[in-house]
Amino acid sequence: MIGGESCQQSVAKFNTKTIQWSNMPDINIVRRWPSAVNYNQQILLMGGSNGTTYYNSVEMLDLNDENPKWDSNLPSMGEKRGLFASALLNGLVYCAGGNNDTGRLSSCESYNPEERKWSSIRNMNTKRGQLALVSARGLLYALGGLDDSNTKTNTAECYDPRNGKWEYIPPMKTCRFGLTAVVLNNEIYAIGGHDGSNYVSSVEKYNLDTKNWIDVPSMSEKRYGGSACVLDGLIWVFGGDGGKTVEFYDPATNKWQVSTNMDRERDCPCVLSI
Repeated sequence: MIGGESCQQSVAKFNTKTIQWSNMPDINIVRRWPSAVNYNQQILLMGGSNGTTYYNSVEMLDLNDENPKWDSNLPSMGEKRGLFASALLNGLVYCAGGNNDTGRLSSCESYNPEERKWSSIRNMNTKRGQLALVSARGLLYALGGLDDSNTKTNTAECYDPRNGKWEYIPPMKTCRFGLTAVVLNNEIYAIGGHDGSNYVSSVEKYNLDTKNWIDVPSMSEKRYGGSACVLDGLIWVFGGDGGKTVEFYDPATNKWQVSTNMDRERDCPCVLSI
């Protein structure tokens, strides 16, 4: 778990078996609203802001090293971004949308870790900040967010790298920004967020075969700016604005269960499973 509004440089590790927290090396600079992926046990942390300036810089923590430290000697993204989303697909890192000094973004780019090179890809159909991005079945899926007129959206779209096109999919049942999303058992889960009036605890999932959104039991806590990952067949959700709890969803029982508290309150952290 990396950063968060109130602890922007700290990194913590959570063992889901022992329910214990431990500290990891701090990141090199303050980053509000960054995004991160785990590429072959190398955590790439991208973009964000110090509150006044947006970044396109990238730093990496190589967990294959005996004593890992954050390395800032990586190529910068093509565009400065905060409140964006990222995902891995076919060995590439994709970043989509977000905000910078020009406003909300529809632009997207990919990074080849082997070539250490960033490349622009086609823009999304909608400008999206505070969106979620996941990959499934060779496609990217961008969900929700706020558009350029500050309007919440329930729209979703997918990107096919084979033809370089974004196409809309059926919209979510609920408008969501500041949501988090994961893929589990051939379904995309859209979790929490803000519906334009309130923080929400609701969850829905998109079946990739039927192409329908289905309601899932709500979390125990409303979460705006929470973050989630999948580990051992469970969905783990951490934090959010003012929240300290950790809870998990078991698809076998179709229930959420609170596990423990975080080490501290974290709004908009980056969470990765290792």
